[in-house]
Amino acid sequence: MPDHQDDLFGEDGAEELADFDRLTEILYQRVLEFAEDEEVDDELLSPLLLRLALSSRMVAYAATAAKPSGSGLKLDLDRFRRDVEDVIRAAKKDADRFIAHAKESIAAAAEPGKDES
Repeated sequence: MPDHQDDLFGEDGAEELADFDRLTEILYQRVLEFAEDEEVDDELLSPLLLRLALSSRMVAYAATAAKPSGSGLKLDLDRFRRDVEDVIRAAKKDADRFIAHAKESIAAAAEPGKDES
């Protein structure tokens, strides 16, 4: 996602990007713990997170806009949709590398005694 991250943090945003990545990892681990604790199917996790992301964006708009309105929220949701589309586009470009890495990780996890020291 380099293009999207550059837009989000600017040219000199290395520190902000590092913090964003750190927070992403922490959130990811907590979401995985939640999914395991609640026995959430892998297929259900993404729609749950999407609903949460959408609700968070809507609340953020209402809380930060000088004069929140339905039409203003619609415009903000259009911006959010474009942001999401950018992230998906970047993920699609990286699909082959992701799948190769995922296959390696799955194979390594399946090998008995691999992680045992």
